[in-house]
Amino acid sequence: MSIARIAKGVYVVAGKMYGYPGNAYLVETGDNFYLIDTGGREQPTELLRNVLEIAKEKTKSIYVILTSCLRDAAAGAKFLVDTIDARIIVHENDSTGLRMGKCAGEEYPPVSPFMVLRENRIVMGDIKITRSGSPTRGSIILRNNDSLFVGASKLSPFDSRIKYIFGLYEYKRY
Repeated sequence: MSIARIAKGVYVVAGKMYGYPGNAYLVETGDNFYLIDTGGREQPTELLRNVLEIAKEKTKSIYVILTSCLRDAAAGAKFLVDTIDARIIVHENDSTGLRMGKCAGEEYPPVSPFMVLRENRIVMGDIKITRSGSPTRGSIILRNNDSLFVGASKLSPFDSRIKYIFGLYEYKRY
């Protein structure tokens, strides 16, 4: 599987075009790497290989932010914790589903998050996080510069400064 750089500091590391159920994006900021979602596979080895290829020889931390507890977003979380001690971040309203490995009627390996977000709006370094509450109660949207990461939510640009919308199933440049 190849790695696609699709915007400044944004890479598709797993996706529907590579046979994964959902997309996963690696975002490089000044201080950290943020993996947005896990692509929907329980053992996303190609995703991990791509993340490590991009992050090699850099001393930045890698965080995994789940846009929801849906299987296509979260199924690979336990694998990433077990293999690279990934730091999983999820909103409080979806944390129980992640811990139980069950969300929206679908099951996957359960895992405990590293950090649970409790607020509706949070800033983590260069990333602004807003709870959208759709399609799950704990679904979140992330903004990094001119990019929105919307998970399984359907959104159009609401700000003229938004150039990209990256979703769990598609991405688009505006």
